[in-house]
Amino acid sequence: MQRRIVHLLEGDQKSDFADEILELDPRVYTDPKRFEAERKKIFLEGPMLVGLSGELSEPGDRILFDAAGPPILVIRGEDGALRAFLNMCTHRGARLVSNCDPAKQLLCPFHGWVFDLEGRLASMPLKHAFEGMGDEARGLIRVPVAERHGMVFVRVRPLEGGGEELDLEDFLGPIGPLLDALQLDTLRLIRADRIEAHTNWKLALDMGREVYHVPAVHKNTIAANLYPHVAIFDCYGTHSRFSGGSKDFAALVGKPEAEWPAMNYQAVHYLFPNTTLSFTHSFDTETPVVTMSRIFPGESIGEAVTLLATYRRGEAKHVADEQISAMHEAVVGIVGTEDYDVAHTVWKSIEHGSPGIPFLLGRNELLVQRYHREIADRIGMPLPERGRG
Repeated sequence: MQRRIVHLLEGDQKSDFADEILELDPRVYTDPKRFEAERKKIFLEGPMLVGLSGELSEPGDRILFDAAGPPILVIRGEDGALRAFLNMCTHRGARLVSNCDPAKQLLCPFHGWVFDLEGRLASMPLKHAFEGMGDEARGLIRVPVAERHGMVFVRVRPLEGGGEELDLEDFLGPIGPLLDALQLDTLRLIRADRIEAHTNWKLALDMGREVYHVPAVHKNTIAANLYPHVAIFDCYGTHSRFSGGSKDFAALVGKPEAEWPAMNYQAVHYLFPNTTLSFTHSFDTETPVVTMSRIFPGESIGEAVTLLATYRRGEAKHVADEQISAMHEAVVGIVGTEDYDVAHTVWKSIEHGSPGIPFLLGRNELLVQRYHREIADRIGMPLPERGRG
């Protein structure tokens, strides 16, 4: 990766390129049928990343996940296994859990029904009033859950009749060895926030799939530490990675590789369909951090929700939590204003009907091109596109 970035810095091209330009019809963002197909085929039926294994290290640790639609509870059992359930009491549907405080049992706040960590009904007030119902039949409703490479995934559609489990090896495919190398299970969560965006979820996701916008949109923040438009791209099936040229690469240009100084790993990883894992530095250019962003469709086609979390990397073990927390706040501000303000203006331009002018995705915006094609393929609705070389 260092060699490839230095090569770009020494040349005129500055970026890895796709084979062609892509003309993209703005209706891919505004078509209600496409939007509903995305929510069903991708967010309800596909694997969703809910968090990292380190957030569920002990029995009773839990993650609440509502962003894809149905409310989900993921919990570590006494036997060390992960289980996931619809976060609803099977008595009369009340939300069962409202916080992530570890507990050995799950107590419904409506009528006091109690469930164990395996989802079984453990006790209930006035039990004789329900004679004959069968405790087993009133256990929590399971959804598929699996963990791999330090990540926890669910499919929010409930298991039916012992139905299909998650196959993460197939889903992650060729990016698996890279994820293993990242040692995600060693990361420790420092801060997490929810950001509302007034734009389509794919317009929000577009912002994080290329570096072309950075000099203009982030000229007073991120751009200060980066060479403009320099980027390398790697594709792993439906997933990908890219890395830009930070200013500390100046120390490598023109020097033999044997004299290159050691550098911390920096790259942005995309997991289909909505997750970005950024291994980068804090604004002090020294403290290594990881930021995870997951973007979801909102209640309407012109709304999106971003779950943004910042983690401590092992190399930063001597850095105070407050310093990493300040980095998190800065990123929330950058995403919520600089990125999503622009994405909102794009949405306002197209929501009342396109003038017929297609968006133009350059050869340097190859990851944006790829994921739009991948989403279209997943929902079985081809892009209304016209490519040119």
